[in-house]
Amino acid sequence: MTSELLIPLTVLVLNGSDERHRTVASALPAGEADLLYLEDLGSTAEPAKEFIDLCIVDAGTDDNSTVPLVQRVRRRWPLVGICCLGCTDVVAVLEAGADDAVPADAGPEVEAAQLAAAFRRARGATSELRVAFGDLVYDREARRVWCAGKEVMLTPRELRLFDILFVRAGAPVSVSTLQDYVWKDDFPRESNALAVYVSYLRRKLGASQQATLESVRGVGYRLARRG
Repeated sequence: MTSELLIPLTVLVLNGSDERHRTVASALPAGEADLLYLEDLGSTAEPAKEFIDLCIVDAGTDDNSTVPLVQRVRRRWPLVGICCLGCTDVVAVLEAGADDAVPADAGPEVEAAQLAAAFRRARGATSELRVAFGDLVYDREARRVWCAGKEVMLTPRELRLFDILFVRAGAPVSVSTLQDYVWKDDFPRESNALAVYVSYLRRKLGASQQATLESVRGVGYRLARRG
């Protein structure tokens, strides 16, 4: 397994104008960022994203509203990188929890360089946690899975099944081991629940061109490379 496969980072942009959105999009590597735009964390359009990799806040020269917004972001995502643009009080924004605060009088080249640096740090932080097997990528700490570059939403039980198969990728895992790991003491011994959940997982990972979930006759299942 490797950590070389690049997955787009989820970048949340708060309070940005259309012009600011264009600035952010042009400063980040093409195809490497999944950009989400919100006016505020309390917006009704708030995306159903439990995880983000980087947050960019447009202070809009109003640090009085930016400081509490940064504090809310930091409470919700304690480890995420926060980069604020257009700050009039850099110290206050940094003390609120931002990692970067670009002054309002900074030129566009400085803003672009700061954004690129914040993105590189976010990429470095996630690359240590995300491991690839073929075109499957797993962030075990965040419990996130990507297949062929797209994030896959798994139920808690599907995720436990994927977890043990991914950790032991290439080796067969017995039926009894899978049952004990996924269900613990709650597995209905007379049911075909394991086969059902394997079929669910196969369907959700069906877009993979490099990995497959194989049945191993007389043993159990194995996450294997195609071909």
